[in-house]
Amino acid sequence: MIQSSSRRRLWPAALLSAALILSSGLAAVTGAAEGKGEQAAAEQPAEPTPSPEPTPEPTPFPEFDPGTVAIRTSLFAEGLDEPVYITDDGVPNAKCLYVVERGGKVRIVRMGGVVQPRPFIDISGRVLTDFPEQGLHSIAFHPGFASNGRYFLHYNDKNGAAVITEFKGAPCKARGKVGKKAGATLRTIDQDYPNNNAGWIGFGPDGKLYVPLGDGGGPPPGDPNGVGQTPSTRLSKVLRLDVDRRDLVAIDNPYVRKAKNGKLKSKDGFVRETWAWGLQDPRRSSFDRETGDFWMGDVGEDSHEEVNLVRAGSVTKKSGAPNFGWSHVEGESSCRAAGAPDCDPDDYVPPVHSYDKAPPHRHITGGYVYRGEDIRELEGVYLFSDLRSGYIWGLDAEAIYEGFEVPAHVLLDAPQGFVSFGEDDAGELYLVALDGRIFRLVAEQR
Repeated sequence: MIQSSSRRRLWPAALLSAALILSSGLAAVTGAAEGKGEQAAAEQPAEPTPSPEPTPEPTPFPEFDPGTVAIRTSLFAEGLDEPVYITDDGVPNAKCLYVVERGGKVRIVRMGGVVQPRPFIDISGRVLTDFPEQGLHSIAFHPGFASNGRYFLHYNDKNGAAVITEFKGAPCKARGKVGKKAGATLRTIDQDYPNNNAGWIGFGPDGKLYVPLGDGGGPPPGDPNGVGQTPSTRLSKVLRLDVDRRDLVAIDNPYVRKAKNGKLKSKDGFVRETWAWGLQDPRRSSFDRETGDFWMGDVGEDSHEEVNLVRAGSVTKKSGAPNFGWSHVEGESSCRAAGAPDCDPDDYVPPVHSYDKAPPHRHITGGYVYRGEDIRELEGVYLFSDLRSGYIWGLDAEAIYEGFEVPAHVLLDAPQGFVSFGEDDAGELYLVALDGRIFRLVAEQR
């Protein structure tokens, strides 16, 4: 069953104002009636009762109408080996896209959909793929890639640890296989289990590198080591790194403090990179290229899949990092018996949308807020999917930004599931299928 759920109701400002005005008007009418009765008893002339202010009608937000658009997927490229992600490099007038293959290669795909035989980079010799959720997960290009050639990979090393490594290259130029010592490792995060690796990494509009990580995995009912609500681990968090500093510490992160000797220390027991926490398996995330808002598709354990949102500018030293509640809560408003049966759900940030983890749905695939030109009806709509079912939903991001709680609309029931979305330089969206095909999202001819 698809549903829009929240642990706290989002009240539109217009509706709330209307309710307050209406209650004031009713109070005025009631008070006037009582006053007239008392005056009549005292045989005094009643003063005219002032008319209450007219109650304005609430102006609903012009919600996205799915009936105005029909979409389909158009084959863009094929013949890839377990592709898991597609992206561009941020270079204007890009001539290619980059496809990440789980086995450890990043392939160059020309804009016409032609896959180049020689990979952009091949690190297959250092990547572990024993478990389906392990492997090479993502690539992120430095905002200055066109001039400095810096880019970053997230993968599982031969020990199963999550690794972020920096390499150098040139736009659309194949490098091929690299040695085991190539690149500079930024972070290595040990994991006790092979699942819940998350995987996406990307640069925000602030030029910082964001690294969402899962809880390190484990058997049901999930999070056996309780890392979800442990501040001192990097797991179950969104890390924010300043790759232009030697220590990688973003000095404006909420839990970074400056010691008397000038060194940057952690605060309140959190690791210094913490930007958000309480996440189970945020496999695919994205920034709204127009607003800077951060969206996450967080894979659930046994009840719900979540769409989580961090508004641009909302994470500060004063506010702290938003806590999405795993493993105390999952999707719905009730506490998890296996996590914290007596917790208070209002202590955590609710998802902006969740859906039941029931057939045919199983694993959410987070997407993007559409900002392209080809399907104008989708402007400001967050698109996401499910790896198992292949459904593509549209969630009105613009309405959510205004404080409205809105449903997710089914836009397409595709014949296969998608492991990832991708976005090109023009804001057009692509979908990745594990069977080796890449699709472009297009409008259906009416």
